[in-house]
Amino acid sequence: MDMSIRFPNLQIYFGYVGRSVSVFGFEITIYGLLIAAGMLLGLIYVLHQAKVQNENQNLYLEMMIPAMLGGLTGARAFYVLFNWNLFSGQTAAEICDVRNGGMSLYGGILGGALLAALYCRIRKVSFQRMADTASMGLLITQIIGIWGNFFNRESFGGYTDSLFAMQIPLDVVRPGQITDAIEEHLVTVGDVSYIQVHPLFLYESLWCLLLFLVLLFYTRRKTYQGEVFLRYLAGVSLGRVGIEWLRTDALKIPGTDFPAFLPVCAFLFIVCGVSATVRRVLWKKREAARRRRREERYAAEEKATLNYNDMQGYENVAGEFWNAENAAEDKENVEEASGSEKSREELPDNTGADSGDGEENQPVDGENPQEHNQSSGENKEAEETCEEIPENGGDTGEDTKDCPPDTENHVVETEEETAPVPPDRENAKEAEPDGGEEPEPGKMPEDQPAAR
Repeated sequence: MDMSIRFPNLQIYFGYVGRSVSVFGFEITIYGLLIAAGMLLGLIYVLHQAKVQNENQNLYLEMMIPAMLGGLTGARAFYVLFNWNLFSGQTAAEICDVRNGGMSLYGGILGGALLAALYCRIRKVSFQRMADTASMGLLITQIIGIWGNFFNRESFGGYTDSLFAMQIPLDVVRPGQITDAIEEHLVTVGDVSYIQVHPLFLYESLWCLLLFLVLLFYTRRKTYQGEVFLRYLAGVSLGRVGIEWLRTDALKIPGTDFPAFLPVCAFLFIVCGVSATVRRVLWKKREAARRRRREERYAAEEKATLNYNDMQGYENVAGEFWNAENAAEDKENVEEASGSEKSREELPDNTGADSGDGEENQPVDGENPQEHNQSSGENKEAEETCEEIPENGGDTGEDTKDCPPDTENHVVETEEETAPVPPDRENAKEAEPDGGEEPEPGKMPEDQPAAR
């Protein structure tokens, strides 16, 4: 049996491409090894992303177990369901035996997503957030694992003479995968007949690689949880529309030759793609509204802060005005006080005691100031002694003739001596006897005019 694979237009030839390897007597398909390698690399990427995003890595490890069980179960169930004519009459062990192939991609995605969502609900974590990261790891698995179709010589397309045309020996291909167009364009090299078909595994691998790069861009700029997962479903569905259309071994709707997953892929692409785009647009509008409200609130707060600062400035200015007003009032009070003092000085002294005292306290020209002060002190002592003596000093029997005369009377007498005396007053004064009674201290005689 010839195990070669050729790419004539690329000038690439593989003389032997085996389907499995033997490890300790166990045959392990290369398809399974590639799936395992892809899952391992995908898991490493998921754990790395969880660490970068400060998420719990153990949650992803725990979620992987039910997701794998659900994915294997769903993939096999879908394949058996749409190819029941191949499994009718077989035992349960033969139906569940996946070593000979027979897996459905969408069945695996659906089964794995259901059990992963159930796990997230039990653990009360966000399925959408974890699905965003897990979908990137799943893409890595697909990029690598899909090359298993190359080793199994399956899942290829119809006849083509394009740049990537692949030639496979006719005797290693299942008869159900050979179409009339393929049989009409057989290529014979030596004594081996080859079919020349589309290498769909290469197309799908390159498409998944491109999708991974696009989603890597969205991962860093996603606007909501679950956006990457929705775009993953939309991108994979779009790629599978072309793959399902070209495949010769695609699952058919029972009773028809129409691919069963073609409408499913188209529906998922439309629903997931439109949903992801609409949600992104709505999120941007909401974010713009939030940003506008934040700016308005910030402007209001800034305005309030400025008003508060202005208010503080006004208060300080008011304080300055208040101090100025107080200073002005103090100045007015001082001026009023000084004016009242001046007015009191200008008013005539009815008693003349102040002026008399002032004149008496001044030393006479040629008089010694010390003797003048001493005499002033004696006069004050005499005045105090006289104040202690009752008015009717004659009753006590003490001699009061040494008391100084009353200040008022003295001042009046001084004024009388200096002022010109009218003739009638002078005659009255001469008629008055010398031994007249002395006026009481502090009391002015009635016939004397007040000092001016």
